[in-house]
Amino acid sequence: MTAMTATVEARPRGLSGLLDRYYQLHPTYLLIVRWTWIAALTGIAFRESFVSIGLTAHREGIGGYVWTVPTVALLVAIGISRRHRTELPIHDRQTDIIVGTMGLVLALLIQLVLLQRYALYFHLLRLDLLAMWLYVLSSSIVLFGLRPVARFAWVWAMMSMVFALPYYLLVIFLGGGKFAAGAANLLIAGIGAGIATGRTMRRGLTGSIAAWVVGFTVLGIIFVAFTDAPVVVYQEVPPVTAVIVVGIVMFLRSRRGMPKRVLDRKVEPLAVWQVWSALPLVIAVAVPLAFVQLPTEASTTPITRTSPGQLSPGQPLVAPVGWVTVQRQDYRDMKRLYGENAVLVRQGMTSLNSDTRFDKLARPRTVVVDSLVSERPFSFGVYPNRVLYGLTDARISAPRPVDLGMGVTGQMFSVVDDDLLVTWNSLQFAWGDGQLAQRVTIFAVDNHDPGAPFPEPSADITSSVRTLITLLFRGNAVLDARKPSFKDAELLTEFGRALVAEQFRSSGNTG
Repeated sequence: MTAMTATVEARPRGLSGLLDRYYQLHPTYLLIVRWTWIAALTGIAFRESFVSIGLTAHREGIGGYVWTVPTVALLVAIGISRRHRTELPIHDRQTDIIVGTMGLVLALLIQLVLLQRYALYFHLLRLDLLAMWLYVLSSSIVLFGLRPVARFAWVWAMMSMVFALPYYLLVIFLGGGKFAAGAANLLIAGIGAGIATGRTMRRGLTGSIAAWVVGFTVLGIIFVAFTDAPVVVYQEVPPVTAVIVVGIVMFLRSRRGMPKRVLDRKVEPLAVWQVWSALPLVIAVAVPLAFVQLPTEASTTPITRTSPGQLSPGQPLVAPVGWVTVQRQDYRDMKRLYGENAVLVRQGMTSLNSDTRFDKLARPRTVVVDSLVSERPFSFGVYPNRVLYGLTDARISAPRPVDLGMGVTGQMFSVVDDDLLVTWNSLQFAWGDGQLAQRVTIFAVDNHDPGAPFPEPSADITSSVRTLITLLFRGNAVLDARKPSFKDAELLTEFGRALVAEQFRSSGNTG
């Protein structure tokens, strides 16, 4: 007898009464039991991830698109399951266990190692969801076998689209905003419909094109008639509608003159029966996964209180007493990252007084103040300042909390910028609410000469992708400032407090 189980009838002998009754169940019930185990263990192991992605959608974050992936994948799996099974009813349990174990260990390593290494980019990458995909895939290999899983290989490949970075890049390429978020998500519908209907290449291509047409039609209707709909509506409704409509139409077309039964295929016996000995492996990996904490938002700019007055996109800040605005520039391409109407206002503010504390030659200091108002405050955590300013080669210190008064707490950073060949300090704070918020970043560079270079904001995150690759292969230390220098800490603290106080005074808000 070889390692290959000759037929699906080779069930283990000497079973207890309970297991004996289990193996006598119809294959449909066996499927339900095993998928229930996988679903329950996944829910326990990744419960924080489910809560996090729910909050992302609730807060108008475009990362909520991931709910579309399993929904469409389920519909695609139904389409594939209607086809006749072609894999041989034999199985090598040693191969199943080896491959499944490798996947489970990789999922565990992603959660334990990479998740914290990429903590600043947590919402941009969602590596926890990639680990979840690996866990479910590997558990399926262990409990069902490699051959049955391989039958749905295209569905599993489509499920890997929960890795968020390509989606975010596509949304940025399409211009940002709700429509772009919905259009990018139609890629899931196009691929899914092609897989579900693709018994032949021609039929799959037809289904994919039809899904694109239906999806863009629904998206256009939402954009025109329901402009104020939440971003999740733009993302979920068009692709799911497209796959359902195209699937039903092509099913009815292929069954003309025949009985219209959806489940008209025989449920074949399961190829793998010896699963109970492998179940402890799946449980053993789920236990440590359940104790992994998702990265906090401490590395981003927290919103510490409501704004002093009514916020509006493109709104400049009022210079504090003793300072004057000498330059202003508006960056209007910020909607690619921070949603419709997002405008970054850059103001150069120069001191009217000389102070040897801040310059030994008593030259008036100039600071740059960038303020950004967004209708999607959640995006501040998705695209932190390292992304916005393309700080690929910069070494940044850990944040130092600064009390700016009026209930506002800022974060101060020391940065060594190898591109600008300067060292600079920055002070960041944000205020607002869940609907509208403003992030303020103040820069002071160690070059006090007129025309000194300051970091430039950009909606192009190509440099940030390079940063991610650098971080992957060289570790966190290459991007950390081990010996931070806060030369302008006193200047930024005094200016920040005066700036905050002036916004409250000018708005008539006493705090």
